[in-house]
Amino acid sequence: MDDSATSEGAMATGLMATGVKATGATNPGAMSPDNAHEPRPGTLRLRALGLAAALLLARTGGAAAFPLLDVATEGQVPQGTDLAAPDVQDLRHQLQLVNGLAAPAGGGWTVVPRIDVQEMLTDNVFQVHSPRQADLVTYVAPGFSIAGDLPRMQLMFSYAPTLAMYTRSSSLNALTQQMNGLGTITLVPDLAYVDVRALSGVQNQYGGFGGLGGIGAPAGAAATAQTAVPSLSGNAQGLTRNNEVQTTSVGISPYLLRRFGDWGVGKIGYSVDVTRSNPLSGFASSPFPTGGNNGQSLVTNEQTAHFVTGDVLQYLQNSIDVDLMQSQTSTDAGFFNGATGATAPNTTHTTSTREIVTDQITYQVSRGIAVFAMGGHENISYSGIGFRPIDDMTWSLGTTLTPNPDSSLTLSYGHQDGFNSLAVNGHYAVTARTVLNVSYGSTLGTQLQNLQRQLNLATNGGNGTLVNGQTGGQLFGSTNALGLQEGVFRTDTLAVGSETVLDRDIISLNLMLTKQTTTGGAAATSTSAKTFNATWLHQMRPDMTVNAAIAYSLQDQGAAVFNPGNSTSIVASIAWQYQISDTLGASVRYSFLERQSAVAAYSINQNMLILGISKTF
Repeated sequence: MDDSATSEGAMATGLMATGVKATGATNPGAMSPDNAHEPRPGTLRLRALGLAAALLLARTGGAAAFPLLDVATEGQVPQGTDLAAPDVQDLRHQLQLVNGLAAPAGGGWTVVPRIDVQEMLTDNVFQVHSPRQADLVTYVAPGFSIAGDLPRMQLMFSYAPTLAMYTRSSSLNALTQQMNGLGTITLVPDLAYVDVRALSGVQNQYGGFGGLGGIGAPAGAAATAQTAVPSLSGNAQGLTRNNEVQTTSVGISPYLLRRFGDWGVGKIGYSVDVTRSNPLSGFASSPFPTGGNNGQSLVTNEQTAHFVTGDVLQYLQNSIDVDLMQSQTSTDAGFFNGATGATAPNTTHTTSTREIVTDQITYQVSRGIAVFAMGGHENISYSGIGFRPIDDMTWSLGTTLTPNPDSSLTLSYGHQDGFNSLAVNGHYAVTARTVLNVSYGSTLGTQLQNLQRQLNLATNGGNGTLVNGQTGGQLFGSTNALGLQEGVFRTDTLAVGSETVLDRDIISLNLMLTKQTTTGGAAATSTSAKTFNATWLHQMRPDMTVNAAIAYSLQDQGAAVFNPGNSTSIVASIAWQYQISDTLGASVRYSFLERQSAVAAYSINQNMLILGISKTF
């Protein structure tokens, strides 16, 4: 048996084990060669791969908040185990390392209740330059995970509230939330569907620390004993209610999807997303806030229509999109802008609208090359901030390269959101064990709008993390790296990553460069974050794992009042975990962080020793 055939079989095994769906592969409404007429043997599949990738990836630079990964797309990067010619023992090790919660084989529900208890000893609980104060902190995180695979529903959901109790510094006691959820419901086969998504996590209010944070991270119960030690409420980064932000986002998108023979596929839908970012002002954080200040909320309504031609045009494909979006942002009185140092005196409300119409033509040049051209019109406005409305034409030229079924790269350059920009999205299988991913793009919007866009690209990474469904790379790195800030920004983000999966090891490397520039009525200022992080997970034996991580960040706050100028930070940790039984595990972690700032008062370091016990039921 050759390596490619074996690799495909291993990938299938990994997909079943992780419960991750290769979108469009089995649903009757999908544009796949299994349910479509083939004008020429072998050409439709190649054309579908290239055109679907072009249609999907080329849209990442757009403004659409409607989930792009649904039953009509084929560009989602599969997650799971991909090994070249593994033997049974190696494959068993690999599945233990890579895969988290999954639905039962053949379909059904898997429900796993869980409780994590950790005790942390720290020598600088307030994360200040001086005076340093030690403390002992208890974390209790009961939670559960649900995985479902039914004929009309696919769901992955994990939730774990975390109670932090401080022995000496009781003013820091807090209850925070960690939640990840993605689901698809089929109301009427081949016609009516509903996508749902949910996210909650904590991040550092002032950014930095290597882009590490709880947004998109496993929600306790998904961090199985075979993957990694849970970081409860960001305790490996020393987060407390004095410096952390709770961010929650939920969305629902009902839509109709219909295939019209060889003529094409039409889709019409509606989406509503609600997002809240809440620097803790009381004991409990969003989505269960106490008090009534110190946060931001965003409600977005969106209506979309999409039609893409089918086999009737042979090597040509044309897609037309209409995207109408209305958003309202509320900033609570007392909101502290971590990047400017200003406090909002009153509750304010701002609105924004986007009206975008595009037409894209794609031509399949050869087996692995597709080119496309897009033109359209956009109208974007923001109220109450002196933003000059954008009313102009949009255009884009690009190509999609598909050297093999496991690799794709889309490059485009065009004018959208009122500026010219480059967009790059891709993933490349260097070997059966190593995958590279890259994404680069520019967007216009508030920080909460950018978070909603990221969530709408999410797919489950197999161990409870949310990853970019188009590239397989990091999804919320820029959100975790940037400080909380109010306003409308152009955000430029470059993310490059790699993952190598060996028999008993997983090695991940990630580089992210993010620049956020204010636009609208105020004078342009910028904040940037350059982060690098690396992780290594090793299975010493079936019941014992060790993992190490290091993250480095360079942050430039520009004219910010808090920690102005350049600062560097480093976070390093090493953890060991022992599985006492099938349902009980113990762990120990040492974590160190240091930040060096141009302002000496903001230079800090902290040592943390964390002991933990994890019990599933």
